[in-house]
Amino acid sequence: MNVAAVARARDSHLLLVPVLVILAAALLWFIHQKLHYLTDYSLRSYTEYFWPRRAGLISHLLGGSLAISTGLVQIWLGLTSRTGRLHRSLGKLYAAGVAIGSLGGFYLALTIPGHLAYSAGLFMLAVAWVVTTGMALYSIGTRRLEQHREWMLRSYTVTFAFVTYRLVGAALRRWLHMTDGPDLDEVDNLMAWACWAVPLLLAEPLIQLRAMRRRSTGRLSQKSVPA
Repeated sequence: MNVAAVARARDSHLLLVPVLVILAAALLWFIHQKLHYLTDYSLRSYTEYFWPRRAGLISHLLGGSLAISTGLVQIWLGLTSRTGRLHRSLGKLYAAGVAIGSLGGFYLALTIPGHLAYSAGLFMLAVAWVVTTGMALYSIGTRRLEQHREWMLRSYTVTFAFVTYRLVGAALRRWLHMTDGPDLDEVDNLMAWACWAVPLLLAEPLIQLRAMRRRSTGRLSQKSVPA
């Protein structure tokens, strides 16, 4: 690898640090908001809406939290090419978290009352979660390392929908001065789709630009090798 490629890799790693710090801060906010489900196992904590399907909610939250937490470390290890034993072990934990969380997501989507748009958005979120993670596992199983990195970025984008839904939803409610009623349901219906579909759409150009940059760097490196 030439000097320019090394410098670009170093700069990209430095840019990765503040991104991961922001994601970690958002994760801590999410955990703070949802911790009562684990510390107060009662009807008052879960409300009548979630209490009958609390098993699905708990598995959804626990699996999602495991995937989000391990995924933060995995992004750093993967994009900085630190793919040793720790990376592989955390990858298995991440996949387990996705499996547990998606099962809870499917259960909630099929049992919660309310608008079809909300249930369908949650169901498709679980589908996108399984598909992107499954493709990441298939890629690494067939030794397609670069495709594995790309699918893991997509998978984690979907995983972080847990936090995106709550964070953006809360901001919209505050901005639109909503407390309850039909308008609030509309926000939930919107976020059930937007929390994962919009981030995936925005992430894809970045993933493709990264791939094009790597291919360009590879061609430059080949040209710099003396004949």
